[in-house]
Amino acid sequence: MVRRRMRSQDVRHIFVAVTGQTPQIVTETLYALMVEWRIPISEVFVITTRVGAERIRRDLLDPAQGQLFAFCREYGFDPGSIRFDETHILTITRTSRRHRRAGGAVSASQEELDDIRTVEDNRCLAEQLLGIIQQLTDDPRTVVHGSIAGGRKTMSAYMLLAFTLYGREQDRLYHVLVPEPFEHNPQFFFPPRREQWIGVGVGQVVSTRQARIDLAEIPFVRLRSWVLKEKKLRRTIEEQIRVVQRELNREAEKWETLVIDYSARQARFGDRLLPVHGVKLALLAYFAERRAAHPQHASGSAKLQECPACFQEYSEFDYTHYCELCRVFASPASGATTAKQGERFDQDLFLSYRAKLNRALRQGGFPDELQIVNITPMRRGARYGLRLDPRRIHLVKGSMTPGE
Repeated sequence: MVRRRMRSQDVRHIFVAVTGQTPQIVTETLYALMVEWRIPISEVFVITTRVGAERIRRDLLDPAQGQLFAFCREYGFDPGSIRFDETHILTITRTSRRHRRAGGAVSASQEELDDIRTVEDNRCLAEQLLGIIQQLTDDPRTVVHGSIAGGRKTMSAYMLLAFTLYGREQDRLYHVLVPEPFEHNPQFFFPPRREQWIGVGVGQVVSTRQARIDLAEIPFVRLRSWVLKEKKLRRTIEEQIRVVQRELNREAEKWETLVIDYSARQARFGDRLLPVHGVKLALLAYFAERRAAHPQHASGSAKLQECPACFQEYSEFDYTHYCELCRVFASPASGATTAKQGERFDQDLFLSYRAKLNRALRQGGFPDELQIVNITPMRRGARYGLRLDPRRIHLVKGSMTPGE
């Protein structure tokens, strides 16, 4: 069921769960993983509160009556092959400060949380839980299996977040599903081999043959490479998320597409409309068409940004086609085509439109690759065009497109 590329003898399978006052989810999930899916779990960690830790010790780890040992006996597993003891119960703590009477010095101690209820409790949970998952996933020879079935909802949410930030390709996250009569039932910890009858209410019992355990795998996005890209130590989860989001935004911007819609007389980049219309939009469309149509880019170009064939001198400017584009993008009420009434379209007016177009894009916060640039150092012989990757240009030509 688990898809792994490493040979089974080369890896250790670790199970980590968040729990509250229902330690049953540990043995229920171990049953699904080890018995039904035949995954050799060799170590178990539980992230919990002080009250949850007491339940784990009482209900699972007692050698005589603990349900972990009962599970191993029932299905023939060596309890010694599963590392799960007091050191594997990871209790969420909060720093408690106390003032000393002598000298006014302050001492700090760690106080185990009884529950996760306040904003401060959740902050402690987030920092410690994410730190635990980061440590467990640092070893490339491990496969980490996580459970979100127990504890407060915020514990499950942070477990999912931790796997999103640190989970690797081989790691898996689950939610264990148990039929209602057995869910949270203090008498039920795993389906036994032989039928048993357990109480489900006053005077009511149910057969364990009805105790079907389903383990739902929870898909998650893996952002580990983005988190670990920056070597600088970050102290808080908020800082880590900000760094990842910033990197993702930068990557997304690399592939945002310029869409020029001829029928709608507008252009957008990504999900934002460009603040250009009429003759300026026609100028952008003119150079976008030239950039998108050049066949050299089909096989790639070593100097794609400044490919000479995509740029042209003003003397090569196709004024007739530009006039057609101006008629397409002009507002129906304006009657404008290219230059304003009485203006003569020449190189100076071309440069004026280009400057206004670039200024509008720059003020709107759009990237420089949308601007009409000159790739030569001087005006004489200047070559103008777009640096935007032609694969990111989409021209939506409707019935109003000239020449069609």
